[in-house]
Amino acid sequence: MEVPQWVDIVKTATFKEHAPYDPDWFYIRCASTARKIYVNGRMGVGALRKSYSGAKNNGHHKHHRAIGSGSVARACLKQLESLGVIEKDGKGGRTITASGMRDLDRIAGRVKVDSKMI
Repeated sequence: MEVPQWVDIVKTATFKEHAPYDPDWFYIRCASTARKIYVNGRMGVGALRKSYSGAKNNGHHKHHRAIGSGSVARACLKQLESLGVIEKDGKGGRTITASGMRDLDRIAGRVKVDSKMI
């Protein structure tokens, strides 16, 4: 997976104050995106922006919902497409491929076995 050059300076949403502290945050976001598409079905950039939304701090005014970054969601989708985990759907958005479903099931099975040993 190719990580974009801007990952160390970009914020994940407009309502965030800082960039992520974890250097591996892009890999975690891509895995989370793949899982969301696997569980929820067809999703596009707009749906992913909405799912990564949060509360915007408006000072002493009330908090309001703000959506996440579209460029981060788009970059994750492009990387997952290049790996063959997801593909574009004819109706719009992206869906998970059979090989992507098999890989995610294999990883989930391994995590479940490892968690029982703890």
